[in-house]
Amino acid sequence: MARSVVRRHGEGLSAEQVADKIVEAERRERETGQQLGVSVDRGPYDGDPQNLTEQWVSRHVEWRRVAALMDEEGWKFYRPEQDVQGSTCAREREDRRTDALARQAA
Repeated sequence: MARSVVRRHGEGLSAEQVADKIVEAERRERETGQQLGVSVDRGPYDGDPQNLTEQWVSRHVEWRRVAALMDEEGWKFYRPEQDVQGSTCAREREDRRTDALARQAA
């Protein structure tokens, strides 16, 4: 999921903007991690705090991967279609989704 979110939100971002996304993900990862040990009165629609923390950890890792890829390849802007690893993952995810929908329909 993190890779899909980053591909969607990262399209067209510059290296500087991706660096900002890394900082944001790192901050969110830290904040959600700190909330795990705090007893908070949660409503019926609040998500699982452990799941939210894991999502931000994954996004942080993915933003860092994108930044490294951009630096390595010399890209000025992130284009998901040029990201071979991300594109492969997206195709595999879509195939799994299609298979699941077909099984559900059957």
